[in-house]
Amino acid sequence: MLALPSSFRSASPDKIFPLLRLYNAGMAEIMYGKPVADEIERRVRGEVERLRARGVVPRLDVVLVGKSAASQRYVGKKMEFCERLGMQAMLHTFDDHISASDLRDQVQRINDDPAAHAILVQLPLPRHIEEPASGVNKFDVFDAISGRKDVDGISRETVPELYRAQDERMLHLPATALAVRRMLEFYGIETEGKVAVIVGRNDITAKPIHHMLGGRMCNATAIWCHRYTRKADHDRFMRTADIIVTSVGSERYRITADLVKPGAVVIDVATRVGADGKLNGDVDFEHVKEVASFITPVPKGVGPVTVAALTENVVRAAEFAHGLRQPGYDLAPSRDAHLRPAISS
Repeated sequence: MLALPSSFRSASPDKIFPLLRLYNAGMAEIMYGKPVADEIERRVRGEVERLRARGVVPRLDVVLVGKSAASQRYVGKKMEFCERLGMQAMLHTFDDHISASDLRDQVQRINDDPAAHAILVQLPLPRHIEEPASGVNKFDVFDAISGRKDVDGISRETVPELYRAQDERMLHLPATALAVRRMLEFYGIETEGKVAVIVGRNDITAKPIHHMLGGRMCNATAIWCHRYTRKADHDRFMRTADIIVTSVGSERYRITADLVKPGAVVIDVATRVGADGKLNGDVDFEHVKEVASFITPVPKGVGPVTVAALTENVVRAAEFAHGLRQPGYDLAPSRDAHLRPAISS
């Protein structure tokens, strides 16, 4: 890490970021999630206090099927974060042999409980529920959640507004998409007219992020890559991207520096637990950071913002339940203007 000249330390805030961009030319700015998550947490904590003063304690009910170590880890973080902010969190666990129809009925039972303000089904689900040959599947499970309680934004009551880019009517923007949006705002990254490549097809990450970036919410030119994209096309698309958002989470997939256009913004949503127990993403961070203009680390990048964004949705759900909120999001930039660098990447 290079030491800043003394003239930088005495510069006013509105001059620091332009100076830093010049001073760090050739090095990506690391998009740490903590300052973004802290800002969301501060806002959510105040909203929870106001709800508790009315006798309302927001409650998140989490449905966990099976005993995946990664899923248990993620669920634990979500519940812990909610409780830390003064909310309740309840865990409903089921054996991984549960049928899709039985799981749907159990989710419906939770949904019918008026004390449950927000419901989250932890993904992935077992293969016989995710991809059955016929009959009830994961989407029927999702659709057992009413729109106002669907904090992952995956039921038939919440998806249409994202597809239509009607943010003024939106109940819940999926937490990872909301996290990416908050980070883009915080770091002052423009999306309109940019080429954005989204990698992956997960229901709560890549799919909503693709619709968010390519729709009227962000106005980027969105290109969607997935397991059936030919490698030659994938590589060509990647090298044209101004913004890359990846969420594959497989040790067989890697984004290397030769696939990244100089100055691109790289957002790594993927998380997988390696053999050493450490979290890894899709991106070769150490080498790509020498090419990109902005990059998120794994861990300490999108992850904490996603958890914070989830709590934002839990509060929304509690407010919906008590008639204290109307649909719609305020997606105006949240970072103070003098702290936001002028970026057009």
